[in-house]
Amino acid sequence: MSKHRSGLGLEHPYCDLAQNLMLILFFILWGFDAFMVHYSTILIDFLPVIFRIFPTVLSLGFGVYLIIKAHAVVFNEYRKLIDTGVYAWVRHPMYLGTLLFCHGFFWLIPSLLALITWVAFFILYDRMATYEENDLRRILGKDYALYQQQVPK
Repeated sequence: MSKHRSGLGLEHPYCDLAQNLMLILFFILWGFDAFMVHYSTILIDFLPVIFRIFPTVLSLGFGVYLIIKAHAVVFNEYRKLIDTGVYAWVRHPMYLGTLLFCHGFFWLIPSLLALITWVAFFILYDRMATYEENDLRRILGKDYALYQQQVPK
C-alpha cells in the first residue's frame, strides 16, 4: 500500500523495498566482483587510480550532499510544493544523490557488473519518480506542471 506523507504525494508502493534491495544488490555485486572474483573489473587496467580518484570523490561527495540537503528540506518544510534548495536544481535530489553515491563506488573499483546494476537502479528510480510525479500533478495541478517545465527530472 502506498504511503501518503503529510502534504506530499504518494510514494511508489514498493519504494523502500525496491531501494533497499537495489542498494544491497549493487554493493554485493560490486564488492564481490571488485574484491573476490574480478570478473568484470577489466577497466582497472585502463584507468589508473589517479584518473579514478576525481570522479569517485566528486560522485560520493555530491551524492551525499544532495541526500542530506533533500532530507533536510523534505522533513523541515511544510509546503505542498518544495521548489527551493536542491529541489530548485533537480526534482528528485534524493534519488540522484543515491545514484551518484553508488556511481562513486563504481569509479573507485570499476566493475561492469556493478555498472549494469546501476543502470537497472537508474531505470527503477525513473519509474518510481514518474509514479510519484503523476500523483503530484494530480494534487498540485498547474503548479507542479510548471515546476516540471522549469526543473529537470
